[in-house]
Amino acid sequence: MRIIRAIAFLFICLRVSAQPGDAISPVVNIHGFAGKLVTTSKISFLVDSLNGLDISQVRQKNFSTPISAFTDLLNNDPLHHAFWAKFGLQNNSDSTLLLHIYCGDLDNIDIYFISGNHLQLIQGGSLKRAPVNGSFIEKNYGTTTLSVGPSQSGNVFIKIIQRTQEYDFAGIDIYDKENLYASYASDHENNRHFVLFQVIFQGFLLCQLFYMLFQWVIIRRAEYFYYSIYLLLISLYFLSKYESVYGLDFLFARYPLLKIYLNKTLIIFPYYFYFRFVRSFLEMRVNYPVLNKWIIRIEYFLLIYLAFDLAFILTTFNIQLQRVFYTYILLGVFVIAASFIFYLFQKKQILIYYILSGSLFVGLGNITGLVLTYLDENKHVDFGFHNMLIFSQVGILLEIFCFTAGLSYKSKAAEQEKIKSQEKLIEQLKANELLQSKMQNIRNKIAQDLHDDIGSTLSSISILSNLALKEKDTTQTFEAINEIKDSSINLMEKMDDIVWSINPRNDSLDNLLLRVKRFATTLFEAKNIDYNITIQENISEVKLPMDYRQHIYLILKEAINNLVKYANATKAYIEVNFKEGVLEILVNDNGKGFIMQEYFTGNGLLGMKNRAELMHASLHIDAALNKGTTIRLRIKINKTSD
Repeated sequence: MRIIRAIAFLFICLRVSAQPGDAISPVVNIHGFAGKLVTTSKISFLVDSLNGLDISQVRQKNFSTPISAFTDLLNNDPLHHAFWAKFGLQNNSDSTLLLHIYCGDLDNIDIYFISGNHLQLIQGGSLKRAPVNGSFIEKNYGTTTLSVGPSQSGNVFIKIIQRTQEYDFAGIDIYDKENLYASYASDHENNRHFVLFQVIFQGFLLCQLFYMLFQWVIIRRAEYFYYSIYLLLISLYFLSKYESVYGLDFLFARYPLLKIYLNKTLIIFPYYFYFRFVRSFLEMRVNYPVLNKWIIRIEYFLLIYLAFDLAFILTTFNIQLQRVFYTYILLGVFVIAASFIFYLFQKKQILIYYILSGSLFVGLGNITGLVLTYLDENKHVDFGFHNMLIFSQVGILLEIFCFTAGLSYKSKAAEQEKIKSQEKLIEQLKANELLQSKMQNIRNKIAQDLHDDIGSTLSSISILSNLALKEKDTTQTFEAINEIKDSSINLMEKMDDIVWSINPRNDSLDNLLLRVKRFATTLFEAKNIDYNITIQENISEVKLPMDYRQHIYLILKEAINNLVKYANATKAYIEVNFKEGVLEILVNDNGKGFIMQEYFTGNGLLGMKNRAELMHASLHIDAALNKGTTIRLRIKINKTSD
């Protein structure tokens, strides 16, 4: 992913930075003027090794540098010399001629035309701003305009100063207006598809940029902002290469040095924002925290390197050494990024595949351009065009399509997740309504219990109290008071059971069984019954609904009470197990037992049966005369039931 992108931009940088070609044989070519303009002397050369001669000193010098020495120094050591060319011109007409002079793609050009005591100076070059009043064609061609009066003759001195190693110089061409426009029309005809593509490419980038900014303003998601800055920097990079193609004059054409100062910045800075885009796009802070920290370190490193690179180029202007630094540093970043790619590829996620696909397209585009450039420049294979940077642009367009599709997929996934969350919320609301209904039923049940059991018991106590007050027989009064006592104790137990059952601290099955165990132990030991209570380990993790808790406790309390009061047992056994979502409670004794048909009509056993049905549980009672009694309660319940 990242290594492909990085190699792609490295290829772009290397391709557009053409190195000096083979040896040249500069000549002066005149296009047009129909014999009105002629050269009066051949072109000759001078190399100023100290780069300190002015025009007055140069006029006194002998231009005797051989063409071979001139071209050798221009090709191999252009930064430490000033290069001068000289030739003579004669206007044979009786009108003023406007000469459009093209000297090639050079950094700084000073053209002096000296006729007698008159000196005319015009300046040009790729690092000089084109004349404000120049036509679109003149700006696009990079020509400078020289005026030669009627029958005027003189010498032309051209000073060449190179600040970079990237230039093109194969001689001097002088055009009249008609031939300049004809040459432009010919070139435009040959390159019209390229120009059209460049306009469409930049238009697409700007439309995508505005779309992403619009999305960011509305949604405020970080990936939209980072991707917008990434697109802006990419657009500026290609604008720095082709601004003159669009006839624009607002940034790089107006301030040509920006192409030098920002060249590597516009290549490296997109990486920084693309890293941030990927981190936000894949939500790495949450999904891949370790990888997220490593990428943050890479981002900080890129910022430090950009500051160093800008300071270096401002102080030294050594583009060649800058390129060396850039190549080695970026290769190190690429190796690290390759490990990130391998790590992410193993995750097998669709969003990651979108990123990898986009990077693959831009990588293939740049590799194709690199191969064709090599064949064109080194093997002299004619493909009919030389703008190999177009393959990089096609790769970037496909990359943008992939990432736009990835953003759409992510938005769709987020929408689906939102729908699922809403559905889950609706289910939760329904569950809450059901829980509220259950809670209301429990409240109603508690109110009914208070009304039926406790109310009736209090009524009995009131009647017995009045009877005791009116009764004159001491024995009957004593019996009434004892009955009041028993009723009060029973009432206290019922109240205690109700309060205990609604206390949320007793939600766990472990607390329920602890209460049952205390209750059973007290009764068994009071009756000298040998008992064994076995409870499965880790059963404390099981939580019970409030109504289940009360039902289970009262069923077990009734079973234990019956065992103690009526079974005449000497041994008792209680076992509790939880397996595969089923809670099973067993109460067994070796007492006298009973006949099921005779005793199942009692309130106690019927109450146990009814409570089991309310829990959708099964209650099995196995009893026979003199063979003891076994009560088995089986309840389906979740381990984390509310």
